[in-house]
Formats: sequence, C-alpha cells, structure tokens
Amino acid sequence: MISTEYMGLELKSPVIVASGPLTQNIVSLKKAEEAGAGAVVLKSIFEEQIEKDVSAEIDNNEEFLGHSGADFAAFSRDRYIDRYMKLLSEAKKNLSIPVIASVCAKTMDNWIEYAERFIKCGADGIELNYYPISSDADVSGSDVDKRLISFAEKARKAIDGPLSIKMGYKYSSLANIIKTLDKTGINGIVLFNRFFRPDIDIENLAFTSSNPVSGKDEYAEALRWIGLMSGEIKADMCGNTGIHDGETVVKMLLSGAKAVEVCTAVIQQGFSVIGKINAFLEDWMKRHGYSSIKDFSGLLSQEHIENGWMWERTQFLKTIGE
Repeated sequence: MISTEYMGLELKSPVIVASGPLTQNIVSLKKAEEAGAGAVVLKSIFEEQIEKDVSAEIDNNEEFLGHSGADFAAFSRDRYIDRYMKLLSEAKKNLSIPVIASVCAKTMDNWIEYAERFIKCGADGIELNYYPISSDADVSGSDVDKRLISFAEKARKAIDGPLSIKMGYKYSSLANIIKTLDKTGINGIVLFNRFFRPDIDIENLAFTSSNPVSGKDEYAEALRWIGLMSGEIKADMCGNTGIHDGETVVKMLLSGAKAVEVCTAVIQQGFSVIGKINAFLEDWMKRHGYSSIKDFSGLLSQEHIENGWMWERTQFLKTIGE
C-alpha cells in the first residue's frame, strides 16, 4: 500500500534512512529494515576526511617511510575504501531492502572512481554529495554551476547504475540547475543536503560547529522546490532535512517527492519512528481513499493546482496575526 519507486528501485516504504551515524554498522542497518525502512543510504565516505587521516599517518611515521610516502598514502586510502566495501557487502548479504552507497568527495576523479567500485561491489544505487563553497571571489556563479553540471555528466557517463545527486540550494538559479541536471540522465535529485555549519565558542575563542541535527520546521525549502520542479523533470525527487513525522512525509509526497530521507528523527526518537511514520501514512491514505502513493503523488505540485504561483511566494502578504 505504501510502496513506491525511487530511482528505478522498488521500495516497500518511501522512508529511507539517510546517510549518518546510524547507517555505518550492520546492526543499525538491520534495525532500520526491521522498523520498516524502504531503503538505507550507507554513511558517506568522505574523501576530505580520508586525506586528512592519511596525511596525519604519514606525518607520524615519516622517519620510517623514507621516500615511500606516496605508496603509503595510496595504501592507506585503499584501506578506507576496502572497509567501506566490506560494510556494503555485509549490508547486501543481510538486508532485503535497497542499499545505496554515498560518496562525499572533493575531486572529480575520486568521486567517480569510488562510485564505480561500489556499484561493482553490489550497491543498488549511488548518492553523490556535491556542494562547493564558492569562497574564491574571482570565480563567478555561472562557473560554479557549470562545474556541477560537468560533474553530473561525467558521473552519469561512468556509473552504470541508479544515480542521484544530493545537493544544496544556494545556486543563482536553482530551477535551471535542477532542470539541467535532469537532462544529464541522473535518476534522482535529493533536496537538500545538510552541511557542516561553522560556529564560534566565545568563551574559549575557538572555531567550532553548530548543532548538526535538523529542526521540525526545516523542511519548507525542500518542500517548495519539490513542489516547483517535480512536474517538470523526469528524475525522481527525494525530500531531506527537517522530516520528523508522518505528516511531513505526506506533505513531501503531495508536493511530488517519490521518497524522503530521515536521519535526525531516528537519532532522536529511535528506529521505532519509522514504523510510526509508515502507520501515519497508511492511516492518512485510508482516510482519504487512496490505495497507493501513485494516486496522490504530486497532487499539489505547481503543475497540478490552480494557484500554482503560491509555490513561488517569498513575501508575506499580511503580517503575522493581522
């Protein structure tokens, strides 16, 4: 009843457990499936973290390595990849739901190399995380956009399997970016990625990070852009960030999402929240006379409602309480 299709994958539920601390070991992955998850995204492999750790290892063992630092770096990097592929293999052996590998890299070649290896290892799909911090004032917004499109084109050409891009929303023309990405032939677009957010400890005068978990009211931007674009592209859209309950999941599906990714809700409430979301969705569908998600998917997207311009509103027409 609540099954859906996302990136060509059959999901028994639209609820996907997103990449995070709860998808980095087989015990938690099994719990996710038992709780009713439709799929899982393994915790991202971060090229940036790998490079940092490898560099530290080389520095700590410099006197023993001599001139073999480059070989040691390659060996250490492969060790991280092998560990990830072991988790992927374990997940495929123990789960019956789709297992999606997640790659978060900073160089084009390594993104694609990692992804190709994971597909060969049995991943049901690949989720690529892409979001550059455009801190170079000499680089124009159009150049940043072109890099994303170029990356997507190369990834699609190289990766033989379901492929999605999990992206941020700070682009000069998000509608154009999404539509252009769709033309590359990728299978899914996840809106939106939740990134590291810098902060400052004013007592210790130190750089730190802000709370990484999402709030219940943070789904609005994803909802808006799925509502605006789901009817205009072939790629499946997936909602992410601020999805804590069944009501929000229904909203995402009505806007045109084929699935949602949850992370904070599971961390805060436990895996049982997945069953609660599924139960809410089933009850809501029964009350409204829907026998499948296809019956109402995208029903309130911009293309399907008379006042579709409402999805584009950014200003309040009246003040709160007026």
